[in-house]
Amino acid sequence: MIKLYLMKISGLEPDDIKWKKHVSPKRYEKMLSYRQKKDRALSLGVELLLNAALQELYPGISCPVTWGEDENGKPYLPDYPAIYFNLSHAEEFAVCALSDAALGVDIEYCADIDGDIARSYFLSQEYEYILGKPESECLQAFYDLWVLKESYMKACGAGFRLALDAFCLQMGDRITLIQDGQIQPCSFFLTQFENYKLAVCYQGNEDASITPLFCELQNLYLAPLQKFINIHWLV
Repeated sequence: MIKLYLMKISGLEPDDIKWKKHVSPKRYEKMLSYRQKKDRALSLGVELLLNAALQELYPGISCPVTWGEDENGKPYLPDYPAIYFNLSHAEEFAVCALSDAALGVDIEYCADIDGDIARSYFLSQEYEYILGKPESECLQAFYDLWVLKESYMKACGAGFRLALDAFCLQMGDRITLIQDGQIQPCSFFLTQFENYKLAVCYQGNEDASITPLFCELQNLYLAPLQKFINIHWLV
């Protein structure tokens, strides 16, 4: 089981004191450390989304929850070790993924990039995969690889301590990840909406289904997560 929640943060006023009671002290302090208002809104938005999602999936949980970080900085819920979650944000969107097994999620806004970035960070066969696309599709292929790779790095808990070129993605009808010469037991979900790419890496049952849900900001606490819009997945 994988539930993926997305929320657009436009309209979220992070400096409104009312939000303090809806997030953990740790998150509130972290949110205030950002100088830019948009960064504060994104930081606030991911935990608002996490708590609302937990209330919807596990009504007995008292929110806001207390969360910690392991030695690699991966967040977890010390009071609920069987619940796995991961957070991401980019530009106008906050994302929260929850499951019964380790997972990672990454969202990126598809801005123009220098082509040398792919050559510098990706393995030669991945770079060739990008070059093999029509010129109009190269940017999308780059971000496909980027979000897939980062979702895996977050799922395994290493983050950027694991170099992007330390493992290889083989793209096809099924996405395969090879590290240290071995195929790794993980499943990927990849999609695009508006000008964003989003990927989830899941280390549980490969037959698990994923349910993407869109949460409207005004419904977060008035009627928590009761109004959703399904997002079409390209798997």
